[in-house]
Amino acid sequence: MRHLRSLSDLCGRLISIGGTGLLLLLLSAQAAETRKPSVSIPLRPLDSASGSRVSFQRDIRPILLDACVECHSTEEHKAGLDVSTVDGLKRGGKKEGPAVISGKPDESPMVRHIRGLADAAQMPKGAPALNAEELHLIRQWISAGAIDDSMAAAKTVSASNSSQHTALKAGRLLDRLVYDALSPQERFVQTRRYRISFLPDQTSPPGPGNPIDAFISAKWREAQLPESEVPPALCDDSTFARRAYLDLTGLIPPLQEAQAFVADPTPDKRTLLIERLLSRTNDYAAHWTPFWEDALGSSPTDINGGIGSRGNHRQWILDSFMANKPFDLFVAELIDPTLPGYRKPKEYTPNGRHVVSGYIKNETHEETLQSAANVSQVFLGTGMKCASCHSHFLNKEWPQARFMAFAGLFAPADLELIRCEARTGQRIPAKFPFELDGMSLEVPADLTHRLHRVAQMLVDPLNPRFSKSIVNRLFKRYLGLGLIEPSDDFRSDLPASHPELLDWLAQDLVRHDFDLRHTLRWILTSRTYQTAYHPERADRFDILNPGNPRYFRSPTLRRLTAEQWLDSIRRATRKGWKNEDRAYRKEDSTPLTRALGKPAARNEVSTGRPDDIAVVQSLELLNGPELHRMVYSEEITGIFTKSTASPEEMAQHLYWLTLSRAPSEAERATIASHLSGANGPKALTEAIGDVLWVLFVSPEFQYIR
Repeated sequence: MRHLRSLSDLCGRLISIGGTGLLLLLLSAQAAETRKPSVSIPLRPLDSASGSRVSFQRDIRPILLDACVECHSTEEHKAGLDVSTVDGLKRGGKKEGPAVISGKPDESPMVRHIRGLADAAQMPKGAPALNAEELHLIRQWISAGAIDDSMAAAKTVSASNSSQHTALKAGRLLDRLVYDALSPQERFVQTRRYRISFLPDQTSPPGPGNPIDAFISAKWREAQLPESEVPPALCDDSTFARRAYLDLTGLIPPLQEAQAFVADPTPDKRTLLIERLLSRTNDYAAHWTPFWEDALGSSPTDINGGIGSRGNHRQWILDSFMANKPFDLFVAELIDPTLPGYRKPKEYTPNGRHVVSGYIKNETHEETLQSAANVSQVFLGTGMKCASCHSHFLNKEWPQARFMAFAGLFAPADLELIRCEARTGQRIPAKFPFELDGMSLEVPADLTHRLHRVAQMLVDPLNPRFSKSIVNRLFKRYLGLGLIEPSDDFRSDLPASHPELLDWLAQDLVRHDFDLRHTLRWILTSRTYQTAYHPERADRFDILNPGNPRYFRSPTLRRLTAEQWLDSIRRATRKGWKNEDRAYRKEDSTPLTRALGKPAARNEVSTGRPDDIAVVQSLELLNGPELHRMVYSEEITGIFTKSTASPEEMAQHLYWLTLSRAPSEAERATIASHLSGANGPKALTEAIGDVLWVLFVSPEFQYIR
């Protein structure tokens, strides 16, 4: 443990050197040794008895993941080799066949490459050689038959072996940070990996299957709920298809795709559908973009009324989600000037006045406080804004001085404590508000490295509030309520409804390099997500009784956003609809979009749209001209008036088109009767418009059930 702590302290000191000093250190080290010769690794005698106790999952796979998987994985399989599985090792690459020959460790190409005996560079290439203990474990495992115990060993990790391997891994990563000339982005990735090596062991879920379901059902048993004996029913296939399409693409499913999914007899078709939808990167990224535009206060213009905005981040958000950018890098690029993808503020001088447009603004005391409050709200799930003027009245965690210390990290110098507009003359030393094990507390003097430092501490794998905040947002986005509510008000006196689940999801996200799609797979493939909606079982958050338990026995109703509602209508009723037509790309604000909750302008950051029902919304849906034009257009109804389908067939088609399901007999009869009563093309056009209007404004269409 002392070894781990010393490594962590050393890395903290090295990282705190900052860009220039550390870069000079790296360049001088590289100049001293431009080409590393093969390193001779001592061999130990093999022992069959101890070799049989070596586990691939526990002992071998972690070594290969740390040293080799960067080049030889399922995604990056140079020379055709995948070292992440035993099958991949035995299948081997394109040049030398199997990398592992069972029972013959010293004839196995992998061992020869590790020892530097093959006709190629010693592996791992460009990184420190494995040590004698690591090589011995690999040889012992191969000698004992290269057994694949991936599933059997998952729950029997030895604590001592785990600690020993963590030290080895941390030392190797530290070697890379010190001796390799890395680009800023590569340094970001290697620092993340180094810090992940100090995470505590992850708690196992309290049962088999999807971990989310295991933690949720454990609470049912603890509360002695009947669902612990008889789980709630799953939603039907048409409901699931509509739910998944809206959640992952922001659109209702096309008629043919919905029908094909319902008719598909494949047992795991729901999991396969989720994978297909996640692979539709254009739709996936377009659906996330308006959420993050709201959260970042993104503006279409850099200057509004002579005042600098927080910048236009739309295309950057879209590109980031298209590329599945790790979430920690996504956040760091907003703040850290040393990263190549940094969202650099833009400067203007309209009418001779200096104006800055950017996410982090620190031209004035007030702008600095606002920037810090926005970051804490969105990325730490913590409301600090009240503490910018005085100590927080409702949350004793946030005296004003604590917030002012955090805000100072976004400023060129420590900030003065100004209480309710009264100057005190007291300067508060800048400080990150949460203790991070092994991270230096030193605060750089210049603004560039202060921003680098706060970004580094914000997204640090050992900062649990960062990872918990985003997995809580994901949980709320797809199930209607978060494990912590309100999602922007993390506080010590109001714990999560399922703290163990929140911890597990947060650490799992970190261990998978902040890959949001990885966490989405857990959520959407869970039984919890796929449960049928039941109003009596659905949880509700009561702000007056925030400690009331939540059990997630039913999803909570979620109203479609303005973008989801408008885009789904347009996609259903227009030929040639494409992503470029999505509502988030349109800058105009109309009575309909405002009634549906889309902000007229993003003057404040927001992580959730209002979903309450108001009179103005009802009036706009009842007789607003914009919806009328959308529904009663001859371009739309003409598709049906030219059809030779019977009224019953039209009713069937309209229900699948809008609600992604077949109508009941009573619904079909009602719609068919209404259509049959239309005499002539004009009357039929009006009748079809009536049906579409009824379906589009119905609660079933307006909500994700």
